[in-house]
Amino acid sequence: MLYVEGNEDGTIGGSYFSLLFLVSGLDRTRFEPVVVFAAQNSLQPRFDAARVATRIVPPAPPARAPGAVGRLAAKAVNFWRGYVAEPRRLARILREERIDLVHLNNSIRRNSSWMLAARRLGIPCITHERGINQRFLPRDAQLARGLDAVVCISGAVRENFERLGLGDLKLVTIFNGLDAGQMKVTRASDEVRAECGVRADQRLIGIVGNIKPWKGQEVVIRAMALLRDEFPDVNCLLIGDTSPKEADYREQMAALTRELGVAERVHITGFRSDVANYINALDIQIHASVEPEPFGRVLLEGMALTKPLVASNGGAVPEIVADGVTGLLFAPGDAAALAAALRTLLADPARAAAMGAAGRARLLADFSIERNIELTQQLYASLLNRQERMKA
Repeated sequence: MLYVEGNEDGTIGGSYFSLLFLVSGLDRTRFEPVVVFAAQNSLQPRFDAARVATRIVPPAPPARAPGAVGRLAAKAVNFWRGYVAEPRRLARILREERIDLVHLNNSIRRNSSWMLAARRLGIPCITHERGINQRFLPRDAQLARGLDAVVCISGAVRENFERLGLGDLKLVTIFNGLDAGQMKVTRASDEVRAECGVRADQRLIGIVGNIKPWKGQEVVIRAMALLRDEFPDVNCLLIGDTSPKEADYREQMAALTRELGVAERVHITGFRSDVANYINALDIQIHASVEPEPFGRVLLEGMALTKPLVASNGGAVPEIVADGVTGLLFAPGDAAALAAALRTLLADPARAAAMGAAGRARLLADFSIERNIELTQQLYASLLNRQERMKA
């Protein structure tokens, strides 16, 4: 089984962890995984520890040339590379690895050369769809119709395909899953808080996710400003990596904390490999995406550690967070509504604790990694059995 992670800059996000948990739990008597990355990344040692073979296969760099004629020539070169040369090169890798099925990890918008390579060899090929895109290019839809399955990570993702007139694709809904046991706490909460400049007698809320505009860190900072005087003991962590192209946004967020007078209480941690320790240090976990969230793995991570959730009510979030039971939902992008939800839980710690406990129970019942792997392996078996019948 060849898995392809198409992220090209190596910035770790939810797709990497979803892939790690899936391949780590495969039934190795039936399926042997090989994972391809486009670039080196900090999560590779965990794949190695899980005894999963990995390869780095950088995509061919796009051709560029100045001037109108140069751009036209570069476009022709890139078309030839993407649709002819690259599929040939990747097909050789599929032969070398003796691959029976290709599983692309990102979207119908990514990894098109791998799709064509698999088709060239007659190998079943599926892709995950991990985003809610406003549009797809005609070529994306055309290539996707040749896939054996498009795995939607939530009902919201599947509904988006249908909304865009792509309900004819071979859509399969399999929720992301999480092994609660993977959320290992290895450091004391007080130690993590002290590292971030938070005293033991102060409360701590926070958001986990790469620092980028659509993840809503700005909304969190503005909500903190609204709560500043009412809850002087509350600090906030922004936990997540920043890709090179989002460096300016991170600087803007740091400047905003100074402008709103919360710089001493809002702490940007940067990338942390031990995210569980930081979530464990929180009293409340926030999810603040301003665009529809296709799933929200960090919600499951908070549920695993019994954290009450305050989350923006968009995309798949209502499929995960039971409003009033495991957390509170608020209108995406509305800092005042976020502040009001936080106020409710900060003022009632007993209710917040009950929501956290209910969240863990919901995780174990509905979003376990075991269920995710079981359904995925059933899909593999169905496609491989069909392939064998066709050969016969």
